[in-house]
Amino acid sequence: MNKITGVYDDVPQTLINADGSIKPTAFPYVTITVSSNEDFDTKSSIGENIIFVLHMWSKTMGKKESYDMLNLILAALHTPLSIGGGFSIARYVPNRPTVITDIDGKTKHGILELRYYINN
Repeated sequence: MNKITGVYDDVPQTLINADGSIKPTAFPYVTITVSSNEDFDTKSSIGENIIFVLHMWSKTMGKKESYDMLNLILAALHTPLSIGGGFSIARYVPNRPTVITDIDGKTKHGILELRYYINN
């Protein structure tokens, strides 16, 4: 968290400073979306295949900061997650991180798809 300004599912257009003044959302930050959720079953289990997509946003020159942030996220997710409630993660598959330059020609947009197979 000391490398990014926030993690959002809906980026606030403006934030309020301690003195009450308005400031725009600072870069770099991460947004999270769920792109799909599909049921699966085998002879011995039932579960879900959930795909999360993490988007990393940066305004620095070049793509290094974006790749560094995506690599930090991958490193943090290397430790298995615990989800409880009778559920377990059967498999975790991260796809290759990608960084593109957004349509404005300045913003760098990192994309990382994370696929989780969860047993019920």
